[in-house]
Amino acid sequence: MLQYTQILIFIFYSMQIVINEQSYYVPSAFNEVKLGNFMDYMAQYNEEDNEAKKQLVLVSTLTGAPKLLLEKAKKNVIDQAVEELSKMLQTKASEELNLVFEIDGVEYGFHPNLHELKLKEFVDLDNKLADGWQTMAEVMSILYRPITKRKGDKYRIEEYDFKTAKHRAKLFKQELSVDTVNGAAAFFLSIAVQYLTITRQFSEKLNRRERRKATRQMKNNLARNMGGTL
Repeated sequence: MLQYTQILIFIFYSMQIVINEQSYYVPSAFNEVKLGNFMDYMAQYNEEDNEAKKQLVLVSTLTGAPKLLLEKAKKNVIDQAVEELSKMLQTKASEELNLVFEIDGVEYGFHPNLHELKLKEFVDLDNKLADGWQTMAEVMSILYRPITKRKGDKYRIEEYDFKTAKHRAKLFKQELSVDTVNGAAAFFLSIAVQYLTITRQFSEKLNRRERRKATRQMKNNLARNMGGTL
């Protein structure tokens, strides 16, 4: 009986790795990198690994090419992909806030009034932000929600619900670029992180009246930095 043996062909051209007619795009800018891929890279990268493993993780996570196939690729193919990806990692992701974007016909808007965040939203954001990139999709699912009403530049978004947010986080991992995520995170953190830490550091020390006062002050400060809703 004849035994079939698969022949793997590796080519690198036009920012792509081609394996048996299957193309894997090699991004050259952060607006081409999906959030989920970058989360995988951050989770798998280990500074203590040898250089070969670091390169394998880099190429596999950011292109989506299976590690088992990449391990059989010619070194010059990997080297070219690593060179392109390394150049990209040396650049800076955008810090411009993308207020509204559309996925599959649904418009999602950045929370237009952070001073109106509910306590549950504050707590969840604080907890998720503590884990960095590992939970960034969940952070985005809190900050961005479907728009329910819009008039000109102003809009309303749906109420926060952790169940729908969890589903939205999965979608955002597949669809959002690192540029969009970084812009939102940079904007939010520049305004809100100092206030979020109040609840974590002092909630156990403050009595109910003091907590209400601190929350009120936090919302007032946020209100001065944010626009209004419909």
